[in-house]
Amino acid sequence: MIKLPLPWVLGPLVALLIWKISTKKNTAVSYTLRNISFVILGIQLGNTFTTSTFTLIAPYVIPYTLFSCTLITLALVNAYIITKWIDIRADTSMLGSIPGGLSASLALSDSMGSNTVLVTVFHTVRLLSVLFIIPFVSTHFFYEGSGGSTSISLGPNETGSAWTLMIYLAVYLLAKVFQHKVPAAFVMIPMIITGSFQAFGIAMYSLPTVLFIFAQVSLGVYLGYKISLHDVLKAGKYCLIYFGLSIILILTSFALGYIFSLVTGLQLATSILSIAPGGLIEMALTAQTVGGDPSIVSSLQMIRLLIIVIVVPLFLQRFLPKIVDIQNK
Repeated sequence: MIKLPLPWVLGPLVALLIWKISTKKNTAVSYTLRNISFVILGIQLGNTFTTSTFTLIAPYVIPYTLFSCTLITLALVNAYIITKWIDIRADTSMLGSIPGGLSASLALSDSMGSNTVLVTVFHTVRLLSVLFIIPFVSTHFFYEGSGGSTSISLGPNETGSAWTLMIYLAVYLLAKVFQHKVPAAFVMIPMIITGSFQAFGIAMYSLPTVLFIFAQVSLGVYLGYKISLHDVLKAGKYCLIYFGLSIILILTSFALGYIFSLVTGLQLATSILSIAPGGLIEMALTAQTVGGDPSIVSSLQMIRLLIIVIVVPLFLQRFLPKIVDIQNK
């Protein structure tokens, strides 16, 4: 199983997609179950943190922010350039090409009168490309041994006290309260709080392996539910164009990740997966699989997520109307 990319995530995702295609039936999802699974995965990532994690990533924050902003800028520029040859508004193209932050992109799309369906489809195309290509390439070309320096422990933790289970319950309730105020709250809050306890030397109780497998399967099912093949087919030829943009984005992220590893001295797998335009959870799980450092990957991906959901919408809200005016002239 070591050479299969994210088997517990991609397996259910593919199975559900095949079922949807073959039966033509609608599917439903339990958001409570999804949220619990996200919390479990957030806890899993938080448990990879050590007393040195925060001091370890400190030197990487500034260069990583620059590389992330470069990747985001290139994605937006490519999306704008492509509108010179196809009949799509620049705002729709650019909002659909942001490497992450679907919810923020859709909210901005609604407020600006962009084509929300196409924005969703373009994000779906990027998501599918990233989920299948990056884990596969990482597993076969960037594999660096089983487990990095802070690999996720899925077995019983002898030093973690049972009372820390109450902290897990508390972080779920906290994430529920702040789910509309904190981006990806059900992952970020458990990861940050659990990671902080670990970093301060308070060992957390290690949950059974089966729970982490269950959470990954639930994530795969949820992603399979969210992907609308009907919308993808409806968008037709544009899907191929934006698939091409996704490939360019992925290759660019590999190049930037390689340069980032040279600049910082990070493992190549850790560096590339930190820059990669994938989801925080998926890239951290891939890092665990290929022997990278999931705590560094998740910490740095969190920085880019904050840039995408806070800084990018403010920038686009101000400048996109001007860009659309230029396109219409």
